[in-house]
Amino acid sequence: MDRTEAVRRFNNYISTKTLEGYTVVDKNESGLIAVLAKQGDKVNHTLHAILTLLTCIWGIVWIVKATQAKKAVRIRVSIDESGNLNEEKVAG
Repeated sequence: MDRTEAVRRFNNYISTKTLEGYTVVDKNESGLIAVLAKQGDKVNHTLHAILTLLTCIWGIVWIVKATQAKKAVRIRVSIDESGNLNEEKVAG
């Protein structure tokens, strides 16, 4: 695979990931490596605490929302010499 095709595939993949909600943290065009991040879901604990105090049953909804909230994710996307896209989770 030639360099221009690899760069095109790399940029298309990054573009697709940004449409999925990821933001580009770092991008190295020469090495065809990028780090992308996606924010996790935030639960408004103050609002849920007030609603639980007022209704005495809202705590069930609060527990469900807090356990199902997604955590923030960071991934590293790269393309090797053969043109294979690699995606791996990154800590932090």
